[in-house]
Amino acid sequence: MIPASVVTPTQNLHRGLRSPAAQTKGSYRAWESKMDFENIGEIIATRRLQFLDESDIKRAVSVFVGKPQQSSNSIYYCPFQVIGIGSQKTQAAQGQDSIQALQSALILIAARLNHLNVELGGTLSWDGGNKGDLGFPL
Repeated sequence: MIPASVVTPTQNLHRGLRSPAAQTKGSYRAWESKMDFENIGEIIATRRLQFLDESDIKRAVSVFVGKPQQSSNSIYYCPFQVIGIGSQKTQAAQGQDSIQALQSALILIAARLNHLNVELGGTLSWDGGNKGDLGFPL
């Protein structure tokens, strides 16, 4: 288990990963399939989004949520990761129990995606939602 002292919303649990923007189009899919989820633990939920890049090419964005786990000091953490845009870092939300940790993760994911969507000029979308709705709580 990860000690509570290192479980923060900005914790980087994956190291040495290259951004897809730094790679060629041909290697992007290979990079995504080689992702090591060892530190995120068991993945309990995923969401596929897409965005139009500067060349009007649709690119996949994946959100992964790990199973909430209890740390050694009884606080729970819920790891999550956004792949395809941004930093690619695995982050973790905290809570007093597993439900609160999961809720906190969904709120942090929403904030991160909304911030990235503003940076991308509103081109991030989810097939299950209306324009601007990425399907996460605000």
